[in-house]
Amino acid sequence: METKAGAYQDVYIKRDDKMVSLKNDVTDFCEKYIKPVHPKNWDWSKRDFENPKNDPTVEEARVIGRLIYKDLSAKIPTDVDLSTIDNVKSLTAYFNPKGKHEAFNMEEFAYALKVELEHGRLKDANVTNNHPFLTAMISLAHMSESLTYYKRLKVMETEGEIYEIWRKLKSAKSGKEELYKMLADAENELMEARAGLTERLEKMDDIPVMEKVGD
Repeated sequence: METKAGAYQDVYIKRDDKMVSLKNDVTDFCEKYIKPVHPKNWDWSKRDFENPKNDPTVEEARVIGRLIYKDLSAKIPTDVDLSTIDNVKSLTAYFNPKGKHEAFNMEEFAYALKVELEHGRLKDANVTNNHPFLTAMISLAHMSESLTYYKRLKVMETEGEIYEIWRKLKSAKSGKEELYKMLADAENELMEARAGLTERLEKMDDIPVMEKVGD
């Protein structure tokens, strides 16, 4: 039987010594951890993330972040062993619920989750089926290399958007007024993105210096 290109292939994961369908585990995870802080539209496997109104919230990011913190700082073996991840001390400080810049960090982490949902059902290459924890693991992989990753990504993507708008303007025969409006909006967004990166750099004072830099 043929499979539609990009169709999600179900996989099974071990949960409490049982093999569970990843599709089912997404709903189970969301019901346990997401529903208490987001009672409506809590199931990420069914949530329309194409709509910006459904972006991961700070409270959702906080719940997921605290699970990561628990695994990062655990003194005994956990279901997910993150003890060997690069720059574990820096990441532990970042996700510390009592951290000095916890609110800022969780707002940033919510954005990171939004970005990495492209590895879920938003794109044809569906890897995570929108599982919050697996989405978080992709974010963690990037953050283990640089805690400024997502602020720099926002700057880079906005700069690219501006470049493409300028290309359209050069070849446009009509509709330039709308393009100039898009350009103005993108330039304002770039200013905000650069300010966000500056703020990120200023709020690293409670995070240990990363021990491993680069690949």
